Amino acid sequence: MKLSYFNFWVRNVVLYLFFCLLGLIMVLFDKTHLIHEHGKFLHVIFNGGVMFAIAHVQVYIHNRFLYEQYFSKQNLRYFLGTVFLFASYFLINFFTPFTFVPNGDVVTMSISIFLIYLVGLGFYYMHKNILERNRQFLTGLLEKDDEIRHLKAQLNPHFLFNALNNLYATSLTDPTETPDKILELSDLLRYQIESSKKERVVLREEINFIRKYLSYEQNRSPKLVISLVTDIATDQVILSPMLFMPFIENAIKYSSRTDKPTVSLSVSTDKKRLTFKIRNNYDGERREFSGTNTGISNTKKRLELMYNNKHELIINDSDEIHTVELILVL
Repeated sequence: MKLSYFNFWVRNVVLYLFFCLLGLIMVLFDKTHLIHEHGKFLHVIFNGGVMFAIAHVQVYIHNRFLYEQYFSKQNLRYFLGTVFLFASYFLINFFTPFTFVPNGDVVTMSISIFLIYLVGLGFYYMHKNILERNRQFLTGLLEKDDEIRHLKAQLNPHFLFNALNNLYATSLTDPTETPDKILELSDLLRYQIESSKKERVVLREEINFIRKYLSYEQNRSPKLVISLVTDIATDQVILSPMLFMPFIENAIKYSSRTDKPTVSLSVSTDKKRLTFKIRNNYDGERREFSGTNTGISNTKKRLELMYNNKHELIINDSDEIHTVELILVL
């Protein structure tokens, strides 16, 4: 049996034991109570256990079968059912030893029973609120999961579109290199497709993919100068797949339009965070903001969904140098 609040039996048994313990503490502090007499301890414990069990069942019947089904829908049935239930509980308290008011005071006994129902109704509403909040939380998770999958589905063709454009350019400038480029691209796409099926990937696997991609771009454009520095403190770091790629693609794209294209990257981790930095030059006069910018905008949305309050993204343009710094809290 799963030990969870949402397990009916676990929840009710814990609640029952809580009230039994509370009742026991109360009578132990009452020095005049029967429990302090010699040989009466087990007798009182048994009677108290049965008394709380009866109260628990009475409250459950009222909340689950009367209040939920008839209150504000069929008020007459609710009223008659509650009166009948109240009367049965009153008779149990009046004619059996399992009573909250030992002296048999009718008024006090009636008030006690009413308060038991009232407290039980309070717990019912608390439980209903918890269930509703849990439902909203799970619904939110599902919606976020669907949105993340949708964003990944958008990134897949975006990555492929850029890669095919690169192949087209290679086929025009150096047709003999095209077969090798196709093989390299095949290896890149294989990882990209496989990783997109996962929620998280190991950081070192992601870096290996980035190295291959940078090598692919370096071979395609020999004048492009690329540097990658890594400082990974542990192999246990995981992150959302393909998270850095839109920034890398963007940097290479705009840097390639300069006379001396230069892109520098660094990835470092410590015990608390992961830091990704990328820096590229660009030509302010020749810079063209063409395309849909799908990769960057989708990445920002993914960061908001998956790293809501656990990330910081800093993008800056200064003196024809574009920098991006992304910090993820581990």
